[in-house]
Amino acid sequence: MSTSQNDVLTEISGKLDKILKLLAIDAVKGYSTEQEKIELLDSLGFRPVEIAKFLNKSPENVSVQLNIIRKKKQKTLKTAAKTEIEKTITEEVKPEKVGAESESPRQ
Repeated sequence: MSTSQNDVLTEISGKLDKILKLLAIDAVKGYSTEQEKIELLDSLGFRPVEIAKFLNKSPENVSVQLNIIRKKKQKTLKTAAKTEIEKTITEEVKPEKVGAESESPRQ
């Protein structure tokens, strides 16, 4: 590839990076916390390095925030699963009302 082609590709790549940054900034406008913004961009498939560029953060900061987010999600999922299991066990252990529902009223 010639130098002029490399220059053109470099220019196009730079412009695409700017477009991505603008789209990312627009996507996170309604989110108030950095964690929410990071979580959204991560869910859209951006890597921590890219998210860091978009939000003017260090890649390390973004990685730490992503770990915190994932741990919170994992804890929430475990709590929800535990609650569901406890609910299921409680329902299975409940004694059924014998005869109350099976007998029809006498006339």
